Amino acid sequence: MKKLLLTTALIGSTLVAGNAIAQTTVTGNLNIAFKAISVEPATSAGTTGRGFGNEQQINIQNKGKLNNGLDYAAGFSIENDGAQTGSLFNENVYIDLIAGNTTVTIGQDHIQNSDRTTSTLVGGMEAGDMAIGNSTGTAASQSIFLTSVGADPAQAYGVGVIQTIPSFGKVSALYVPTNANLSTSTSGDKTFVEGDSSAFEIGFVGDLGVKGLNVHLFRNEAAKAVSTEANKLTGENYGISYNFGTVTVGYDRKKNGAVAANTDTTQDGFGVAFAVNPNISLAANYTKADKEGTAADAKAKTIALGYNLGAVSLLASYSQLENITGVSGVDRDVVYLAARTSF
Repeated sequence: MKKLLLTTALIGSTLVAGNAIAQTTVTGNLNIAFKAISVEPATSAGTTGRGFGNEQQINIQNKGKLNNGLDYAAGFSIENDGAQTGSLFNENVYIDLIAGNTTVTIGQDHIQNSDRTTSTLVGGMEAGDMAIGNSTGTAASQSIFLTSVGADPAQAYGVGVIQTIPSFGKVSALYVPTNANLSTSTSGDKTFVEGDSSAFEIGFVGDLGVKGLNVHLFRNEAAKAVSTEANKLTGENYGISYNFGTVTVGYDRKKNGAVAANTDTTQDGFGVAFAVNPNISLAANYTKADKEGTAADAKAKTIALGYNLGAVSLLASYSQLENITGVSGVDRDVVYLAARTSF
């Protein structure tokens, strides 16, 4: 990955003289993908469709020393995934203050968080993303597969702490005063939005000192509209994977504790990947989502092939989705092809 390295001693209008020379890096990535959805049977909600999607992202990051001896890092990303309107800059926005193994972070979409999986092992889309995108109808938006868990507070602005435990992992805690993204059209450096839907998330990511092991544990909670116990929204994401050399296996459990009664969702994902050689990998995934109050569990079976060409990587996957809305017979077949590069 090539990086543009800049050294600067410029002092911003809000900074004081005496800052150490800092290092700025500019990186980016591009993803162009094709997705085709076939509705099975033809009488179920939604329609067959196909088309291209894309995502472009530029990352601007800076790090260095403060005049009190602490380290710092700061940055933001400019992301366009075809759906942005006023939120091009609401990606990986942060200012980190670092003292040894302790980091205090302020921002959005930066701290380690519950938006992760250990059962999708070859960079493909998860079951929830596969279910989204039929050209008409409401079945996709009503899919009971989880694309995030609970409050998902990392997508809002807040403050957090990350504590690194050497050779073990990282523990984190995040608090957001208003659990909603603020678009550039409604917020700025002198405006804010008040609300009682505050949220927090605690988590752990690490290998527990075991080479090849990857573990994550996250739980979040938020109040919805009225801060009463009956309106609490909770989310949990627990996962583990282990690499045996050429074979990797993974499992994760995601759970939503929703506001209304009988709407809790529990989702289990199982994955295995095999490295044919350093550049080619095969993977399989099975995901099942069980939502209270629905007649049938949603199920997804996926096979994927990843091919690393160095500067460019290619991905091809095929998924069979069953009962995606919790109703028997609302099925999908999905083909997903992607070309990705970073710079």
